[in-house]
Amino acid sequence: MKVRAVAVATERSNAIGVMELECTPAALVLDHLGVGAFRDGYAPAALTSGTRVVAPWAAVQEARAEGQQVYLALDPSLTPHSRLTLTSFSTGDLPHPRELYRQRLVLRILSFAGAGIFALLAALSAPYIAPRTGSTGAIVVGLCAAAAMLMVALVADRRLASGGVEGEVAREAFVAELSLFLPHLIRSPQAPRPLPQSAAPLVPSFQGLLPRTTFAIVVTLTAASLGAVLVGSFVLRDKDPEPRARTRHADDETSEAVAPASREPERRAPQPVAPQPTPAAPPPATGAPAAPSVAPATTDTARVSGACGCTRASSPLWEKPLPRLSLLVMGTRIRKRPKYDILEVDLAAVNNSAQDLREITLHVEFFERDPPPSSKRYSVSHRALYFAGPLTPGQAVKWSTEAQGTEFQVENPIPGDIGPGGDGAAPTNFIAQLLEANNRPVRLHGAMLLAYLGDPRARDAALRLREALREDEAPYLERILRAVAEVRVCDLRVTAAGAARRVSACVFNASAEPRRDLGLKLRALEGAVAHEQPVAPPPNVLGEPIWKIPSELSPRTGVRVEAAVDATRFGAEPVAYEAAADRVDLLR
Repeated sequence: MKVRAVAVATERSNAIGVMELECTPAALVLDHLGVGAFRDGYAPAALTSGTRVVAPWAAVQEARAEGQQVYLALDPSLTPHSRLTLTSFSTGDLPHPRELYRQRLVLRILSFAGAGIFALLAALSAPYIAPRTGSTGAIVVGLCAAAAMLMVALVADRRLASGGVEGEVAREAFVAELSLFLPHLIRSPQAPRPLPQSAAPLVPSFQGLLPRTTFAIVVTLTAASLGAVLVGSFVLRDKDPEPRARTRHADDETSEAVAPASREPERRAPQPVAPQPTPAAPPPATGAPAAPSVAPATTDTARVSGACGCTRASSPLWEKPLPRLSLLVMGTRIRKRPKYDILEVDLAAVNNSAQDLREITLHVEFFERDPPPSSKRYSVSHRALYFAGPLTPGQAVKWSTEAQGTEFQVENPIPGDIGPGGDGAAPTNFIAQLLEANNRPVRLHGAMLLAYLGDPRARDAALRLREALREDEAPYLERILRAVAEVRVCDLRVTAAGAARRVSACVFNASAEPRRDLGLKLRALEGAVAHEQPVAPPPNVLGEPIWKIPSELSPRTGVRVEAAVDATRFGAEPVAYEAAADRVDLLR
C-alpha cells in the first residue's frame, strides 16, 4: 500500500517536502515528489522531484510512531535526506499534486464552458417546447440547466480529488504495515516536545528590536553606525591639553603659558634615532600570495627550420580534451558565520556533444582546511544537484547551491570527450545559441567552443563580449582572440629537461597578405588554465621571452620556429606554457 506524507521541519529532521512511501518485502521505497534539504536556521535548498530511494530494512536505523507523526532515520549513505518527520498521511492512487492540479483546472474550465453552452441551449429551446414560456421563464430554465451542469462538475471534482483516506486512519495503516517489517518500531502517544532553548545572548536579542521596512532598517543602521563612530572617536582621541594645563600649580605659570602653544608640536616631533641600514621591502600581507618576479622580455632571433601548417591554434583552454559535459563555475561567495562559513556556488552544465544527455546528477562536496601549519582538508558537507533532462546539444542548465565550507569539488557524471578534432561536438549553430545566454560565463564558453571548432563567428563573439569587458574576463577573452587571430601559433613544444629548454612552434599566417617583422612570444605560467573557470584569477606569469622571426611569412603558409631559453630566468618551474605571434613591436 502506497502512503503519501509530508516531511516537516523539526530539530531531528534534515528534509522537508512531499513524498510517497511503500513497504515492500525487501525494502522501504520512498518516491520524492518535491523534497528539499533542511537545516535549522537556513532556507531550504532546491526541491528534488522524481527521485526514488530504495532503503533495505537493515538501512532503517530508527523508526518511531509519536502522536500524529512518524519519525524515520535512514542510512545517510543512501540519500542526503536521511532523517524524516512525517505528518499529514493519506492513501489512494492519487496522481502527483501538479498533475492533479492540471486535471482539476481542465475540469473546471470545461464545466463552466459547458454550463454556459447548456444554459444558452436550454433558454433557446424552452419557447419551442413550451410556447407559453416567456423570456423570463426561458432565462430561469437556462439558469437551472447551468446549475445542474455545475453540480455534476462539482461532484466530479470531489471524486477526482478523493480516492483514499486521510489523517489518523492512513497513519495507523502505515504504522501497522511498518511494524511488520520493523519489530523495533517504537510507539509513543505524544510527539516529543521541542528542546528547551538555551539562554539567548544579548546580541541576537537586539534583532527583535529592528524595524521591518527597508527604509527604517537603513535609517536605524545608519544612526547606529554614526553613533558608534562618534563614541569611538571620543574614547580614542587625546584629551584637550588646555584643561590639563589649568590644573597645574601657580608656580608653573611660565610653563603653563607656553603649554597650549607648544604641546602639540612637541608631541608630534620625531625622537632622534640611531642611523639604521636601509631595510628590505616588507613581506606581503598575510593571506596574499607573493607575486613572482617576471623575467624581462628580450628580443633574440629564432631559427626557421621548414614549412608547416595549422588546423587549430594551440591554447591552454583546450590543452586537455574538451569533455562531453563541461561544468562551469560561474561564481562563488563566502558568507561569514560566527562558528563556520557558508560557501555559495553557482554552477552551469553545458552539453558540448552531439547527443542528448539525460538524468544528470552532480555531487558537490564541500571542504574546510585546518589552519597552518597543517592545512589538512576534510569534507564537511555534500549536495546533490539533479536535472531530469534531456540536455540537448549546445544547451546549458544552471544550479545554485550552498553549504558549510570554504572549498568545493564537483564530479563530472558524464565520461568521455568530443574528440581531438571535435568530431563528436554539437553543431556549431546550436553552440552559437550559447552566445545569447543570460550568464556571461556561458557566453564565454560558447565563444571558446566556436574558436576550438574553427567557426568564424568566434572572433565576432569575443569582440562583442570585450565591448562590455569585465576585469575578471580579460585573460579568458585574450586567449580566445589569440586563437582566432590571423597569425596564430600551433604545435607548441617546450622540452622540460634541464635549464636549457628548447622551444618549437608552428607560426601560421591565415590571412591573404604577407606578414613581415613577426615575432614569437612564449609565456611561462605558474599554474594551469582550465576552461571550466572562465572568471577565475589567471595564473601568474613567470616570464615572457620574445624571438624575432627572420623570414617573411607568405599568405596561408606557416614556418617551424625553433629557439632556446634558459629556464633559470623564470625563478620557478613553469606548470604550463602558451605562445602568441604578431609584429615584434606589438608583442613587447
